[in-house]
Amino acid sequence: MFISNEVVYRTSIPENFAESNWNGKWNSSEYALVSGKVLTTIPENHSAEFKSETLIYYNLWSLYKPGQNKIVELSGNFSESDINGNNVGQKRRPNENRESNHRFFKAKMSIGNGQLIEYDGMKVNDGTEISGEYDSSYPKDKGTFELNKK
Repeated sequence: MFISNEVVYRTSIPENFAESNWNGKWNSSEYALVSGKVLTTIPENHSAEFKSETLIYYNLWSLYKPGQNKIVELSGNFSESDINGNNVGQKRRPNENRESNHRFFKAKMSIGNGQLIEYDGMKVNDGTEISGEYDSSYPKDKGTFELNKK
């Protein structure tokens, strides 16, 4: 099943996503067996808001849209503060490097049927991973996501 899922995913990626620089996965915490993959481009300039065409793939075993893709626009930014206004410097350990690459990631995507998904995470591992949580409305869902730089 895992091999079939990977084959379906890879063969369904549109050509315009060949140059995407981030890929990853998402998992619902609310609904068993609802999960998938993500493919997007996030600009290297983290000082400004960005918009990016993003491919959302639903795994073959997902109870919702199995084996299907959805292309949406992701808008987001990186900041020194998390959603509660806490600054990265406030969370730094005494021996942690001031030049640490920890940045808070905030993003949204609106899907045509009225669904809004908000993402909150942190960029870690020398800037090669973004992980965090998402909150969706209509349908109501919460879960986790992880993006890795290609």
